[in-house]
Amino acid sequence: MKSYFNLQFKIICRSMKDFGLPWLLIFPSILLVYTALFYLLQLYPYWAAYLIFLLNFQALFSLAEYNRNDFLKLTFNNLDYYLIRMLENLIISLGTVILFILHAKFDLALLLLAIGILFVFVSTNSLWSRTIPTPFKKYPFEFIIGFRKTWLLLLILYVLAYIGLAYGNQNLALFCMFCICICTSLYYQVIEPNLILWNQNRKPVAFLNHKFKRGIFQLSLLLLPILIPLVALFPHDISKALIVWGLGLFLIPFVISLKYAVFPRKVNVAEGVILGLCLMFYPLVLFIIPYYYFKAIQNLKTVQ
Repeated sequence: MKSYFNLQFKIICRSMKDFGLPWLLIFPSILLVYTALFYLLQLYPYWAAYLIFLLNFQALFSLAEYNRNDFLKLTFNNLDYYLIRMLENLIISLGTVILFILHAKFDLALLLLAIGILFVFVSTNSLWSRTIPTPFKKYPFEFIIGFRKTWLLLLILYVLAYIGLAYGNQNLALFCMFCICICTSLYYQVIEPNLILWNQNRKPVAFLNHKFKRGIFQLSLLLLPILIPLVALFPHDISKALIVWGLGLFLIPFVISLKYAVFPRKVNVAEGVILGLCLMFYPLVLFIIPYYYFKAIQNLKTVQ
């Protein structure tokens, strides 16, 4: 069991190195993240609590992936397996639970602990034993992979949105739409092999435009189940709904351009900071998209 966690630590250190940061910054970075979340909870005690909870839930859900846990069961005996899974979920959830307790969010803290314990014994395959159907076509692949990894999170967001609409809390529905936009933007972290780019017959400009159109269309498919009833029930809030939708429509081309501007490597910390700044000061996206768009075109010419 000790060797397993040593291996996980080495993987994290290697990931930090790939991001261009020394491994010594792992713990200061974690402390910085939780400090930022602490002040975020102070500023927005309602929305931030649900956002942090959903992010932690998705992390627990990812650790409960069937193939991953099946491999652990084959590698370790039952006692070590359950200890590993319990410690993993505790490590992932402990910081969030402490934040919730400090802000008197005891219900969310207990619920998160309960989910963490549940996912020790329940894998995602227990929740759905077949291939998850998606509303998307075969290409591009990012939304298909991302949807199958985050379907339960999306389901929870839909339920929360409909609860908000049922009780006249349209802001909750708008918040869920925004979370879906953020969630789908993370789908483009998946890096395809060079062979896929070599086999496609589009020029860089046509390739990027195709990805933009498909990404915007697929995001819209995920937003429409909330957008349509929101506009129907609260027509005076149509401008707010369209603003959130518009944020997603600009965010998708930005993350696609960013992905292929640095392809075949992953986005590093500096570029991740730029993405974070764009989310906080959204007008920056309008100025940064052209830079990464033309950079992506030049990069794809060398790759293809």
